[in-house]
Amino acid sequence: MSLASPALLVRRRLVLADLLPGARMRDAALVLGAAAFVGISAQVAVSLPFTPVPLTMQPFAVLLAGATLGLRRGAAGMVLYVLAGLAGVPWFAQHHGGTAIVHAASFGYLLAYPFAAALVGALAARTVTAPCCAPQPPWRSARW
Repeated sequence: MSLASPALLVRRRLVLADLLPGARMRDAALVLGAAAFVGISAQVAVSLPFTPVPLTMQPFAVLLAGATLGLRRGAAGMVLYVLAGLAGVPWFAQHHGGTAIVHAASFGYLLAYPFAAALVGALAARTVTAPCCAPQPPWRSARW
């Protein structure tokens, strides 16, 4: 049996955040930045008269954080966002924060954010290339 078996050569799939230098400080800054980005995007809110849940930019920010940071960092950023908001940081929609949000109609959305970011992060790490988009040798790319 060879030491260079395919099982030993499996590399971790990269996402956009893996291209930045550094490791622990980079990860901490990215997680904190993701939480802050979602907190800022929550302030873009439109209240509708027929629903208690306002329309915000949070879902976009959560999905973007998951796609760019990957599974672990994206989920960690959203966990930090929810825990900091529960601790009193007023960055939930319409400047709400604290434990009173637990009784709000939108609390279920907040609990789903870490799972959504993790799912999108896992999907972003998959590198599936369609046959039409795979690199072709120059003699095969000519259109006759």
